[in-house]
Amino acid sequence: MGNKKDGTIHFVVENLIKIMNDSKLTKTSFADQIEFSESKWNKISNGKQALNVDDLSKIAQKLHMKEIDIYTYPKRYVESNKEKEDAINAQITIGLREEIKDKVLGLIFGDRNLEILNK
Repeated sequence: MGNKKDGTIHFVVENLIKIMNDSKLTKTSFADQIEFSESKWNKISNGKQALNVDDLSKIAQKLHMKEIDIYTYPKRYVESNKEKEDAINAQITIGLREEIKDKVLGLIFGDRNLEILNK
């Protein structure tokens, strides 16, 4: 995630600048908030110094954000529960002869619940 010393700004740094601007902070006040020297933040925000992963973690902590939310800013990362939903919504269809259907359902749901299901 290093910025190149040629002045190219990494998209994560661009997102940090957006966060700074959206928070209506100056470079000085943003540097204070993330506990960086003003010089260090200027170098990073101008693409003159790389932003390393440790610094990103520290910044996220100071901003009360997750690192992934800095990556996806202004959107927030939301973990998908698709696998869980698919597992819950999974259905099994088994063709059973009528005479053994009640026995199988009784084993699965218990005989008492089977009486309720059949009502």
